[in-house]
Amino acid sequence: MKMGEKLKLEEKLMRFAVPALYNKMVETFSAVNLHPHDVQGTVVKDESGFTVTLRFAADFSTSVSAHISFEQADHPDDEVTRFLDDAARKCKSQLISDYYKMIKL
Repeated sequence: MKMGEKLKLEEKLMRFAVPALYNKMVETFSAVNLHPHDVQGTVVKDESGFTVTLRFAADFSTSVSAHISFEQADHPDDEVTRFLDDAARKCKSQLISDYYKMIKL
C-alpha cells in the first residue's frame, strides 16, 4: 500500500457478518409488520466494532447508520434495540409514504 492511500473497508451483509444482530433486526422489524426484504442491512468492520447501515425505501435510497461494538453485535443491548426501533419506525413511515405517492400517479 502506498503512502497516503486509504485502506478500503469492505461492506458485508449483516445477515452473514453478524447473525445475532441480524436476527434482532428481523425481530424488531417483524414487530411493526415489516419483512426482512424491506430493509438491507450491511456492516463495515473496523478496529472498535461495526458501522451498521440499514437501507430502506422502495429503491433502498434512505439509510440510517450507527456504530456498535463487537459485544453489542453479539449481544444486542438497549442502545442497539433503540436504534433498530427507530430505524423500523422510519422504514415503515417511508414505505407508507412511497405507497401513497405511487397510487397517486
